Amino acid sequence: MSALPAFAGAPIWESWPAIFAPAPYTQPYQQPRMAFAPSHQGSFQPQIQLAAYHSSNMQGNSPIQRGLLGLAQILEQKNPWESTPLMGRSITQGMLAETVSALLNWDGPLLPDTLRNNFDLLPINSAKGSGEGNFTGYFTPELNGSRIRTERFRIPVYKMPPRELARLSHADIANGALAGRGLEIAWVDNPFALYIAQVQGAALIHFQDGGQSMFDYAGNNGHAFSPVSDYLYKTGYKTGSMSNTEIDRWLHDHPKKMHEVLTSNQRYIFFRETNEIPATASGNGVIPGHTIAVDSHHIPHGSVLLAELPRFDADGNTIGSEWRLLFAQDHGKNIQGAGRMDLYLGIGKTAESMAYKISGAHRTYLLVRKAS
Repeated sequence: MSALPAFAGAPIWESWPAIFAPAPYTQPYQQPRMAFAPSHQGSFQPQIQLAAYHSSNMQGNSPIQRGLLGLAQILEQKNPWESTPLMGRSITQGMLAETVSALLNWDGPLLPDTLRNNFDLLPINSAKGSGEGNFTGYFTPELNGSRIRTERFRIPVYKMPPRELARLSHADIANGALAGRGLEIAWVDNPFALYIAQVQGAALIHFQDGGQSMFDYAGNNGHAFSPVSDYLYKTGYKTGSMSNTEIDRWLHDHPKKMHEVLTSNQRYIFFRETNEIPATASGNGVIPGHTIAVDSHHIPHGSVLLAELPRFDADGNTIGSEWRLLFAQDHGKNIQGAGRMDLYLGIGKTAESMAYKISGAHRTYLLVRKAS
């Protein structure tokens, strides 16, 4: 099945346009960028809408427009002559800025055959194959929580502690080394869900009083990260699927192993509460379906890429493929290598499911405006 153009009635991501407020959510893109708004269902869940992905969506405050403007802001702060070797070429920050500018004024389909008229399409190579990016996905999990400690909500979410306490091990923290110091900013009921939030670097917490808030990465304790799935496998505690759902089920079936397994990962992540969408390493807010984490030694931040990716319906089911613009804005400790990319999919279980399905090799190009 050939890839569908993303503008041909395909689902695209609707980003979060406004700080959530009591007023009903009516129209998108009427409030300042980098802030959340409730969806039509009353949560932060990103919505997928059927809309034309063409020149009209390059105007106003669409995800594509905002992503390109965000890249322009990144590139304005860089030396235009700074270069990155890429596939035998020296790609400068100035060339990337010219590419972004040209795309902001693009008035045509976002497809390889049409973009080649004005842009060089440099194939991204990875260990997965020539001209293919090696993709994984990341997302923001949703947790249930409380502002105060209760019998149900007993697991603390900590803000960044003072320097003398910042390097405590995960085990020390789990054993109460930070308790009673006024560092608790929320309480949750599932320690494994908190671990997933720490791996992903952000969480949306739904509070028992009906409120909800975003918690973003604030720092870590400096210890090495080790996936709990590796520990379960090495110890022989668990075999078979190591999906988050299966690990969560196993831990709750073996509660006496919970502390041992979770603290086998010595790294601990601290959070800060914010009403804004999770920030990338470049300082811009994530754009679901478009923001990617890359190894900036190989793909510089500020780059625009075009990739043939799975196309999803509103329930997260795969319904073919489409060409999609991607924005190199983020990085990750495990995102290393020329063609390694991690795509942000959004919030909640549907986004988590899509994160699994996006993994693999996909045709990918880096766009560079042709010299005039």
